[in-house]
Amino acid sequence: MWLRQCSILLLILLSGCEKYYLSVKRESVDRSKLASTFVGSPDPRQKNPPTGEELLLEWRLPRTALKQELTLVLKLIYKNYSEETIRYPVDRRRGVIIFALLDEKYRQTEGFLTYKADIITPDGTPLKEWKQQLWVDLITLEDIDLDESPSEDNADTKD
Repeated sequence: MWLRQCSILLLILLSGCEKYYLSVKRESVDRSKLASTFVGSPDPRQKNPPTGEELLLEWRLPRTALKQELTLVLKLIYKNYSEETIRYPVDRRRGVIIFALLDEKYRQTEGFLTYKADIITPDGTPLKEWKQQLWVDLITLEDIDLDESPSEDNADTKD
């Protein structure tokens, strides 16, 4: 009796729903990430190792999702407050993409501030979404003229 109950419980656990997800992991890149550091082999990159950060984007989707063209949209905000949007086609149920921010571009942007990834359908509907905890849309002041003061406008109406 006990064996039968355990086998039924095991069957229920193993036949559970498949988990679908989109995840992003941030890693630093430096000399310690080079394979030659671990094995002690000669490597010309040890003299000038890459420095920066990388994002590891990983997804797993249901079979029915691939009946349409999907796009992975990675939105980045760097520490210098510049923004970048990168698009990758999603043509497999499971996949991994590495976005590396290295060397000169890393120094210019000062690294990642925050980031967000979406897998979207052709009409723009998000299928899966992942946001870093600090993600917010940047508010830009491009359309506002900050040199014009409101007191000048009021001075004309008093006369």
